[in-house]
Amino acid sequence: MDWFVLKHALLSHLPVATGLLLPWALLAAQRPGRGIRPWWTVARYLGWAGILGTLCAFISGFASARLLALIPPHRFLPLASAGSEPRALLFRHAVLGGVSLLLGIGAVWAMNRPRKDHESLGILALALGLAWATVLLLAGEGGFRLAHGRVRAVVPVAALPVAVPMPKVDQDPESRVPVRALDFASLEAIHSEPVKSPAHGGRWIRTWVSPEAAPAYRAGRPLPQGALVVLSSAEDRWGRPSSEGGPLCTLEVKAGGPSLTFYWPRVPMERRPEFGGESRVYWRGEDVHLKACLACHADGMADATKRSHWRPRRVAPGE
Repeated sequence: MDWFVLKHALLSHLPVATGLLLPWALLAAQRPGRGIRPWWTVARYLGWAGILGTLCAFISGFASARLLALIPPHRFLPLASAGSEPRALLFRHAVLGGVSLLLGIGAVWAMNRPRKDHESLGILALALGLAWATVLLLAGEGGFRLAHGRVRAVVPVAALPVAVPMPKVDQDPESRVPVRALDFASLEAIHSEPVKSPAHGGRWIRTWVSPEAAPAYRAGRPLPQGALVVLSSAEDRWGRPSSEGGPLCTLEVKAGGPSLTFYWPRVPMERRPEFGGESRVYWRGEDVHLKACLACHADGMADATKRSHWRPRRVAPGE
């Protein structure tokens, strides 16, 4: 089911192909006379293939948008935020998807009406089929722009500055990523194997501490000022660490108290609803999302008695 939901872009190729090919078959099937039945078959085949592809794309798109929190639980369409072109394009894409499904049902019905051997498919089938193909191509074009980030930013001419200022040098090197924490392997490892930590989402973690603070950490004493503690993590899979990397958590002891960081460069698709649909998360300092973490680390290091020591069971050879 996850494969079906997360493959909306792949499933959308079939209805787009129908939008490109169906008009030619419908036009060819408009000539009355002997030998017209093969074009009926081609048009009807493309119609059934297109309606099946449109239905799959519609269901997968709706389920994917719900999974990514793009459609609220009480709505069937995404919000069309004023002034936000990506949101407006997503709304238009969803509306065109629904209209294409309705037009497709009408077009397939019109193409499969009983006809005499010498008759064409009829003007009704042609009109509904061409309208359906047009909507399919418009929906496909909007989906392509959404998937590849090709949304134009419209800036009024009057709002453009006369002179473009030179970009400012970023005075905060960690404004986008926790630079020092990414080099956690250069710190001293507290334990050689991952341990499961219920306090950190049930993930498997390893603790890395700056060398000058490692003795205090092991002894459970307060960490000195300037100490850096990093938790690297992996998601749990059937009671063992998986290959899916988890977030990077950082604790730094500063003059004003402990400073925390939560960094997850790529949130797995199934976990994104917990983070408002975001694919990347970076919280630090006084971020409101770290309130629960600060409650546990108000004095810096958490209570040593609450540290987890649950390691995965070793499997003996031949077991």
